[in-house]
This record gives sequence, C-alpha cells and structure tokens, in this order.
Amino acid sequence: MILRTIGRFIIVAIGFILALTTSLIMLVLVGGRELGQGYVETVNLDPTFSLFADIWGVVLFAAALGPALTILPALAAIIIGEVARLRSVVYYTLAGGAALIALPLLYITGDGITAAMPNTRYMIIFSASGFVGGFVYWLVAGRKA
Repeated sequence: MILRTIGRFIIVAIGFILALTTSLIMLVLVGGRELGQGYVETVNLDPTFSLFADIWGVVLFAAALGPALTILPALAAIIIGEVARLRSVVYYTLAGGAALIALPLLYITGDGITAAMPNTRYMIIFSASGFVGGFVYWLVAGRKA
C-alpha cells in the first residue's frame, strides 16, 4: 500500500515534469516565432535581418517568459484530477489549456477600469501549449489516476 502510493507520487512527478517541459518547448518555439515576426514588422528592419527573426524572437520570448511562468494553475489541475480520480483525456487536456491560459490573463495590466486584454494570437499560443502539456500528462500519469 505504501509502496503503491510512493510509486504513484513518482509517476505524477515525472508526468508533471514532462508536461511542463513539453508545454515550455512548444510555447517558446511557437511564441518565439510569432514574436520575432511581429518584431520585424514593427521595426521595419533590413530584409536580411528577417532571416534571424525567428531566433531573435525565441530569445526575446524566453527572456520575457521566464519570470512569468508559474506552476500553480497546472499543479491545482493535477491535484484535482488525482484526488477525484479523473482519467479523462478531455479533462487533462482542457485543464492544461486553462492552466496555461491563466498566465496572460493574470498578467493583465491597466488602470483597473479598462484593463488591456492580451493579443488573441498569444492567447491561442498559450492555450495550445497547455493542451499539449495536459495531453502529455494524461499519457504519462493521468490514464491511471
């Protein structure tokens, strides 16, 4: 009984780490490309620079993303799924998307009356990355919750 519980904790931890890693890789690659293209369009730089826009975007996106990442929404979704013994791929996929889309929504700034919503493209990138992370967690640990 105790060994089974310890084994479950290990599987959950491995699944969580793999889900975070997968989400972060997708977020940086897709978001970095999007940011790089937006940077080139905004600045109107030399066309030769646009060849390096994807790399530059990944660097900028990773630097901006580091402080913003938090694992609490994803951890809450996993705890709810494990305690309720949910095994549905739909739950873990949607919970992963909701957990990652919470990041830009929590970062909304404004004067308190009219807060600025994040760009729709970035909301799609964050939610898609969360969906992938949730699916990876389900593959590793969620199927046997």
